[in-house]
Amino acid sequence: MNSAVNSAAPLISVIIPNWNGAHHLPECLQSLRTQQFQNFETLVVDNGSSDESIELLARDFDWVRVIPRDDNGGFSKAVNDGIRQSRAAFIVLLNNDTRAEPDWLAALHAGMQRYPEASLGASRMLLYDPPHLVDSAGDGYSMRLGAGYNLASGQPSKQVDQDAWVFGACAGAAIYRRSLFDDIGLFDEDFFLIFEDVDIALRAQVAGHRCVYLADAMIFHKRGSSTDNSSLEVIIRAWRNTIWVAGKNLPPFLLLIWFVLFAFRMVQMFGMAILGRAWRKIRPTSRVGYSAGTPAKDWRQGVVAKWYWPTLKTALLRLPKKRTEARPQRRRNSFQLLPILIRPRRPVDSVGINSLEE
Repeated sequence: MNSAVNSAAPLISVIIPNWNGAHHLPECLQSLRTQQFQNFETLVVDNGSSDESIELLARDFDWVRVIPRDDNGGFSKAVNDGIRQSRAAFIVLLNNDTRAEPDWLAALHAGMQRYPEASLGASRMLLYDPPHLVDSAGDGYSMRLGAGYNLASGQPSKQVDQDAWVFGACAGAAIYRRSLFDDIGLFDEDFFLIFEDVDIALRAQVAGHRCVYLADAMIFHKRGSSTDNSSLEVIIRAWRNTIWVAGKNLPPFLLLIWFVLFAFRMVQMFGMAILGRAWRKIRPTSRVGYSAGTPAKDWRQGVVAKWYWPTLKTALLRLPKKRTEARPQRRRNSFQLLPILIRPRRPVDSVGINSLEE
């Protein structure tokens, strides 16, 4: 049994955010119960679930520490609550829709011992269904899109069987030194969901920290089972969060480049909407089945005015304060950060790419 039942502080705290995930939790927690590495505690932060999650945990998993919340505060608030109440020097974040290999925690812990210069580590996340292609082998960050992306996504697992320095880690199965949070702070709770792990990875890189991909730490993920990425609400939230990730964290020169690219995308986006609306007035078509919740990529009338424009205003109004708060942590300039963004995956024997001395 893991150290959730021991009085001594464990080496690792595993934090699982949960919202109506009773159908996922048993497999996830059973895979933790059988870990070879046993010096850990498990905390499930429940975001006000209305299913039987709480009853399930009390009945079948009494070794798990449950942190109940009264409302759904999103991923960031849940994991922050867990981090604050955890006791270990290493924090592991884990999605409830995963299944860990028996040596997963052992590989994460050994990897962080092997690379003491790393402040966070990424797992080899594989898709749950055969043939178990790569879900994420660490994260990268695209200046053009202003968003994070999963490295090696869709590739065979054997293509990513070596450790590497990477830009960041998908928080669905990642390990962090507590000292990282002591230095740069916790997850940004305004994000609610989507790209909060990209934000903390970029904050870490700008502050001079490093992230390592640990190939032996294998876990299987049911991608998309806990979040509807096609819903307009999620799309809009992701769009807002890309503005915050770049706007609050990028050093000045890279921020200027990002702003030019972002402005071009905005002109293109709103231009398409205006032209589409004008075209529909000239050539009206049937609107059977239309709803305001239609994904924004369809660019139907009203989506920009009702969803995108208010979100853009909210994002920009809050941005100055966020950037001011993040400024003291900025230790890498644009020219030190740029190589990491251009080449987000490098062999572990590469020298200097993540070094503040260069």
